[in-house]
Amino acid sequence: IALYFISCNESLNKNADALWNDGQKYRSEKKLKESIISYKTLIEKYPSNTFAAKAQFQIADIYLNDVKDFDFAIEEFQKVVDKYPENEFSKKSLFMIAYVYNNYLNAYSDAIDTYNLFVEKYPNDDLIPSVEFELDGLKDIQSTIDSLNSIVNKKSNI
Repeated sequence: IALYFISCNESLNKNADALWNDGQKYRSEKKLKESIISYKTLIEKYPSNTFAAKAQFQIADIYLNDVKDFDFAIEEFQKVVDKYPENEFSKKSLFMIAYVYNNYLNAYSDAIDTYNLFVEKYPNDDLIPSVEFELDGLKDIQSTIDSLNSIVNKKSNI
């Protein structure tokens, strides 16, 4: 426990670049907890730094690709969207939320809604071809969802 607090105190005295580098180094060494601590310290200490949005994105990416906690990854990507709406990583995070819904959680309605939000917010983005590809793959599912919603709506009106 003492070692944990010492490492936390050490990270509190570092600048944003050092915290970013530590986060990267720890992740490459598969020290995920230490990596997340470095990134979170960077975000808390330097919320306006150019690395802050990128650090939040990295936390989400760790939960997605290393930990495989898809629900938590979505929460972490959503933090990028909410806290850094004008940052390039906000766009990437919104795309990743839809991608995780579609490809990991089979939450197709959420995926469709999020992809459509992406198209609405960023109609000329470089990711639009990827979004269109994903939405094209969801067309049959969208038809099924629409049919089921129609049935439910008819029954509720009876």
